[in-house]
Amino acid sequence: MSSSLVGLAVFGAVACAGCSSAPRTRADLTTTAERSAYARTGRYDEVVQLCRDFARSYAGVHCDTIGTTGEGRPIVAVRVARRAGAPAIFIQGGIHAGEIEGKDAGFAFLRDLLDGRVAPGVLDAVSLIFVPVLNPDGHERFGPNHRPNQRGPVEMGFRTNGARLNLNRDYVKAETPEIRAVIRVLRERAPVMLVDLHATDGAKFEHDISINAAPVAPRADGLDRVAAALSRDILARLAQRGHLPVPFYPSFVDDEDPQSGFAMGEAPPRFSQNYAAARGMLGVLVETHSWRTYPERVKSTYHTLLAICELAVRDAGAWQRAVAAAQQAALPGKVTLAWKNGPRTTMIAFRGYAYEKVPSEISGGTWLVYDEQTPQIWNVPLHDELVPAIDVDVPRAGYIVDGGFAAQVAAVLDRHGIRHVPILEGTQPREVEAFRATKVTPQGSFEGRARVTVEGAWAPERRTLERGAIFVPIAQPNPRLVLHLFEPELPDSLVQWGYFNAAFERKEYMEPYVAEEMARAMLAKDPSLRAAFDAALAADSELAQSPARRLDWFYRRSPAWDERVDLVPVFRTSATPETTPETTTTVRGGADGRRRESRRGE
Repeated sequence: MSSSLVGLAVFGAVACAGCSSAPRTRADLTTTAERSAYARTGRYDEVVQLCRDFARSYAGVHCDTIGTTGEGRPIVAVRVARRAGAPAIFIQGGIHAGEIEGKDAGFAFLRDLLDGRVAPGVLDAVSLIFVPVLNPDGHERFGPNHRPNQRGPVEMGFRTNGARLNLNRDYVKAETPEIRAVIRVLRERAPVMLVDLHATDGAKFEHDISINAAPVAPRADGLDRVAAALSRDILARLAQRGHLPVPFYPSFVDDEDPQSGFAMGEAPPRFSQNYAAARGMLGVLVETHSWRTYPERVKSTYHTLLAICELAVRDAGAWQRAVAAAQQAALPGKVTLAWKNGPRTTMIAFRGYAYEKVPSEISGGTWLVYDEQTPQIWNVPLHDELVPAIDVDVPRAGYIVDGGFAAQVAAVLDRHGIRHVPILEGTQPREVEAFRATKVTPQGSFEGRARVTVEGAWAPERRTLERGAIFVPIAQPNPRLVLHLFEPELPDSLVQWGYFNAAFERKEYMEPYVAEEMARAMLAKDPSLRAAFDAALAADSELAQSPARRLDWFYRRSPAWDERVDLVPVFRTSATPETTPETTTTVRGGADGRRRESRRGE
């Protein structure tokens, strides 16, 4: 049986009448997964070889190296481009390398597509970029025990990359070579859609796949409506092929209580599909159910890719127009960039299994025991109302990053292709809005960074900039991403990722005996200060009982206090500052097929 027919037999795809195939002399394109009846998945050298073999076997197919991992492995992409100028769809598998059905389903689907057996006309409508394994280093940490709550394959890779970083938390800070490679492709190929292929964790139930299209929350540019229609259409096609899809991530509101139901939400842009939405693209997170067998998970992934490509024949032009409009749309003066669930819920009939909560002599708590032989309908709430959590005032001109912090920020901006220009040196003060933190709460280590949350407010100030300051205009592509980076209270801001932690640290101190002398001098000079001090003592018992805090109260009001403590070194500006002339961006072709950009700050 041919490799394509193996794929058709497994996934139940229907060969289309009149579809033509034009393979070159073709290598064997079957995978370890197919040869083992989906008991196993192949190693990464098979991925690289298949990428090259696909390029040798079909016209219009290329094997691109889009980057190199920390351990020196190439990150390869199969690129299918039959029509110049066709909108592109970017598909990635194996970002969590234990959830690897995207790799095996993707190769089987591409082979059937290129052989003309499925989705007729799609390659006239779109081009495809398929990264089988975005996390090769994690993939090659191969073993049988990496996904204890997953059925198959026999062995698989690990969740993180070689530096123990979760790549699907890195899209904003973009510190890993793997995510930088993806962002380069998004910048250079400008796809209309990013599709990210995963498997869930969680409870046991009958539903086999979830489709999470972004953006979810309402936007002035209307891209949320296009995403919602895309989600409905994918779900309908999956249901027609016998699947049980849901349009939300099937994780209980309370992990230990199925009756708590589920919630729909708008995740922050550290996640792939929401990063795509922040860039004005459509994002689709595909999550098969980990308790389904590996052949079943590959099949549902295959059918999702098929559904997207079938829809592209009809809708690719509309997607392209919607994305172009979203990327060109100016933001209103105020925009909501973080959302939470409101009080409204919708009761849904969810196909679960009978279960009981059993007292556990091991944990001392309760144990959820599912009976997979007894399907059961759970009538549970779906929290599907979104209400604003954080509104952001959009600066009229943009943001200024002060000189001492500009270099590290510029490096992040360059990864995303966000324009910034140096501000002409000068000592003249300027009117800006500054954010001073009134409360900074450490969140501990997360993804290798010391995260913090902050409370505070923007307020007008007159600031003199330090040498090396840069200006980031808001009037450029991806303004939503600019806001996510610079608004301190947003969860994926540079502030919360710990880029400015030094701004929240005191660097100069005053000895107690000096503070005692200074306090007396201040009281003698300003009699009203005594009343303010007495009022503060009366209002704050901890202050009243702490000698150190009492002296600090005076220090903070003295001319010796460092006024930059808790000042975020990013300012909103309503006027465009005078900047140095921008350097010309040059584009060169690299040996690996990528374009390389040279610009100031890189």
